[in-house]
Amino acid sequence: MTNNNYQGCVNRTLHIKRLAFMALLLFFFFNCIDAQKRNKRTSKREIRKRQEEANKKSNYNKFNELIPMGSSVSIARNDYLWSYETANTVPVRGGDVNLIQPSRFCFRKGNEFGTSIASAAIVPMIYYKKRWHDKYIYIATRHQLYSFLPGLNKMHNKGHYQFIPENSSVPEVIALKNELIVSKPFLKDLKCGSVKQPYIILTAAIGYDYGFSISDTDVSMIDYKFMRSRSGVVLGGSGFFSARLQGDLYLTQDLFLTLAVRGLFPNSEFGKSFEQNSLIKYKISPKFSVSAGYWMNFGKGDGTFIVPVLDISYHFGNREIREKGLFGKGRM
Repeated sequence: MTNNNYQGCVNRTLHIKRLAFMALLLFFFFNCIDAQKRNKRTSKREIRKRQEEANKKSNYNKFNELIPMGSSVSIARNDYLWSYETANTVPVRGGDVNLIQPSRFCFRKGNEFGTSIASAAIVPMIYYKKRWHDKYIYIATRHQLYSFLPGLNKMHNKGHYQFIPENSSVPEVIALKNELIVSKPFLKDLKCGSVKQPYIILTAAIGYDYGFSISDTDVSMIDYKFMRSRSGVVLGGSGFFSARLQGDLYLTQDLFLTLAVRGLFPNSEFGKSFEQNSLIKYKISPKFSVSAGYWMNFGKGDGTFIVPVLDISYHFGNREIREKGLFGKGRM
């Protein structure tokens, strides 16, 4: 065999070995890819199987993780941020029993009435609030009857003559308050837009109080803070305009804050005054809450300019359920 033939035979052998090696590499490569695909399909099947088993064992609704499977939507009240001074009303057949603030009850949707327990023997009052609009903006009117007569009589009979002098008669007066209230809630999504709760409620209100005299007195003015601008209503024969701005804030799930400023503008020589009050409410349970705050007066007159406010409340009734259907028949 010549050298050329031998060299050619060696080259062919090397070429065949290279081809065989490349074929072997391709075989292993495609085999690995196929194995990975099989593993992925197996993994997906295992994941689905585990998820199905977990869902079978789960007690929660697949459409809302916050609601147990088979349970209806919670009907617990969620209107704690809507305070007495806002344009909203408590739910139908629901209400609040307060020690200091007015207790309130709703007998028909959008209609609320209330009275004060603690001040019943001093300044009895009763009010009616009608909610006219409750979409993006809430609009309501409030009409209130009250009288300082029982408190003035008690003070005068016990020898406290700060408001009514000893030789003066105690006036018999019934006061009427008419107020227009507008509230704007700002909502926050709690679950992908399906559940919305207000976290801030801004309220503006204007009103007029007037005192109707049943019997007169020779006292012309009560020169004490919180009372001087209200002298016309306390003594009768006059009144005052009021303007109020208020913010109710959601701090945490169980903590709420109310901040308010108001101006009193008598149509007489008593002088205008400005007041500011704050109240923080803590929800102990779905039925009970406690509140603490203060009320300040920056007008003319003697006496203290700030008084503390402490209150305890009992809440009853269910949340106001929205109507469903084309004509609002049925409830959701």
